[in-house]
Amino acid sequence: MIENNSTSEYESELAQELGLMNAIAVAVGAMIGGGIFTVLGFLADFAGPGAVFSFLIGGLIAFFTTFSYVRLVAQYPSSGGEFVFLRKSYPNPIIGNGVGVLLWLGYSVTIALYAFTFGIYTTEAFATWTGNHDLFMVSASPELFSIQRLFSALVVFVFMYINLRGVEETGFIQNIIVIFKVAVLVFFAVIGLFFVDFERFTAENIAPNGVPAIFIGAAVIFVAYEGFQVIVNVSEEMKNPARDIPLGMLISILIVSVTYMAVAFSAIGMAEDPSQLSEAALIELVTPWGIFAVLMITLGAIASTSSAINATLLGSSRLAYTMAQWKGFPSKLATINEKTKVPWVSIITTASISWLFTFLGDIQSIANAGSIIFLAIFFVVNVNAINEFEGSKRAMPILTALAIVFYIVIDIIFIIQEGKTFALLILTLFIFISLFWAIVSSYRIKGDTDFRPPAIPPPMEKAIKRKEVPIFKPVTDISGEFVSMETIMLPISGKKHEKQAITLAAAVAEKYNIHVDMVNIGNDDSVFDYAKEVLGNNFVKYTRIQESGDPFEKLIEIFNRKNYQLIVIGSRRQNSLLDRMLNTSMTKRLVDVVTCSVIQVHPPRYGGSKYSEFGNIFTLLSGDQRDAYLARWAKILDDFGRKSDVFAYNYVDIPLLIPLDGVNEHPSVLESSKNFETYVNDIASKVELRKMNPIILFGHNFTSSIVSATKSREPDAILIGHTYDEGLKNQLRTPLAYQIMNKVDCVVIVYHEGKMKAK
Repeated sequence: MIENNSTSEYESELAQELGLMNAIAVAVGAMIGGGIFTVLGFLADFAGPGAVFSFLIGGLIAFFTTFSYVRLVAQYPSSGGEFVFLRKSYPNPIIGNGVGVLLWLGYSVTIALYAFTFGIYTTEAFATWTGNHDLFMVSASPELFSIQRLFSALVVFVFMYINLRGVEETGFIQNIIVIFKVAVLVFFAVIGLFFVDFERFTAENIAPNGVPAIFIGAAVIFVAYEGFQVIVNVSEEMKNPARDIPLGMLISILIVSVTYMAVAFSAIGMAEDPSQLSEAALIELVTPWGIFAVLMITLGAIASTSSAINATLLGSSRLAYTMAQWKGFPSKLATINEKTKVPWVSIITTASISWLFTFLGDIQSIANAGSIIFLAIFFVVNVNAINEFEGSKRAMPILTALAIVFYIVIDIIFIIQEGKTFALLILTLFIFISLFWAIVSSYRIKGDTDFRPPAIPPPMEKAIKRKEVPIFKPVTDISGEFVSMETIMLPISGKKHEKQAITLAAAVAEKYNIHVDMVNIGNDDSVFDYAKEVLGNNFVKYTRIQESGDPFEKLIEIFNRKNYQLIVIGSRRQNSLLDRMLNTSMTKRLVDVVTCSVIQVHPPRYGGSKYSEFGNIFTLLSGDQRDAYLARWAKILDDFGRKSDVFAYNYVDIPLLIPLDGVNEHPSVLESSKNFETYVNDIASKVELRKMNPIILFGHNFTSSIVSATKSREPDAILIGHTYDEGLKNQLRTPLAYQIMNKVDCVVIVYHEGKMKAK
């Protein structure tokens, strides 16, 4: 009896209208905001041309943290993001509530940072156009009721209104703004290259204040990378979260990192004195280009800060909404507008906190405080990932967490040395509020005996409805026949790695009464000894062919002369990409030119299999025409070796965000299993294989799933069909055979179909 353990009780109140483009726009919009426009001047002064590397370091930390987010979202998919990770991971709600409050406050202060930047560039634009620099005065720490601060406060309320209108409208506006602002920054970076002083980036000039300044700079401006995790906070409003969350995070970090580095390179390279750049650095730099360039940069800055406010307000309000559902915040914040399906109380509350900070402090202090807050949040996420992961999966979050601790310490030391008292005040206040509210809310939860945590939305349900979990559907014709074979070419060099290939050639020749030509390019007769013994013991007729010259050219010459129907060749292991690039295998070169099939036999990793016979056999079937041939090879090996088991495997790829627990009992996998069983039985009957055990593998990674299966069943050989490496991308990727053989201790046999006429 099979029970279906899928969870179908959860139904989100939020509108599910965001796609991959929206996800990327949300993350890019949240990241490219105040950072690149306002802290660039400070960073150019502090780190010099090395600021380019400061942005690179920040991007790497964000990139590696992404993997922790993706894995945790796979287990706990919710708009509460980090808050839900921690609430589910730790029994005591204090940790989750405390981090949730700190994250929400961090979002609020970064919205204020973006609003500050909006105010700076808008005020600078009005000052340029009107010539009234007294009324439209730009400052890093403006007067309380200055025009600059009023512009900052106004933009927060504008986007509060847009968010209240609904998520679909918010997402559409976000896409347009993000495309425009990235285009403006690319325009600046490309045009700026024509004015760059490349001498500034030589080894002697790259770090005028020392290499440590580059690392300190990365810590100080890390707030510029805050935002990619906002995707998690809108996961319940996404159409396809299992696919779009990991893709959206990685693509957005790549876009932002390249954009930051390109803009920093052009800006610092073209400035007469990078140390004198102000908060409105980009406007200063393009002023000589004319009013059109100034207008473009101003509009780009306004678009950047606007979309950052929009995206961060979208994500932070959803965090507050989820925390209210979990009793981490007052329940009023979970109120959903029936018409627009948005958490309107959370939106207004978050915007109000941000609005307050637009009238307090200076932009540099807010940026410093924001960097430390989000470094701390990312540290907690990586620590949580360490606790959740096992084995080698823990290496990346461990290294990332250690790097983050290093940067937090650097950032705090820098703030103290620079006398940024307001930044210290913000940090102290936020930590106190987070701890206080975490304790209060935890007691409220413990005192409420009727409280039950909200259901976690099951991404598996949505994935199956949208066919993200593929269903095995084989080709209808599986009647492929062997080509009539008269002679097999068996290249011989006398190396140990050829022993399984000789055994396989003997099995085929004995089965079909085929003649074998042993071919050696050299002059050592002893290389034939082992092959003669194996072929003779199996009563196989053979001929020795030995010639001198270039091995590849001679093999092709002999092939064209004799017109073989099959080549069986042993391959040594090429473990690395560099090894494969520098030493193209003989098999690869043969397959590219011969017209017959080629069987490539890779030896076991540690020599664990017996050389004289094959026992348990894994056959990887994909549902195409090659499967009939693979089944026949399995039949030959099974007859030739000791009687054992033949297993036919098909792999079902499960999107990363879909938990594997219980996935084998979901409809798509069950249907695949049924289809595959029928398919395998049909193939086994056609090739007269006594028994072929069908098994559906499912997982997040094909190679890992196969390796896991080999550990439990210990096969002597794995049979797979080769897919041609068309295109640069596939040629650079490690072939499937190499991925598998570097992880398993058994023979890996690869079947190649003839590709083109030999030359």
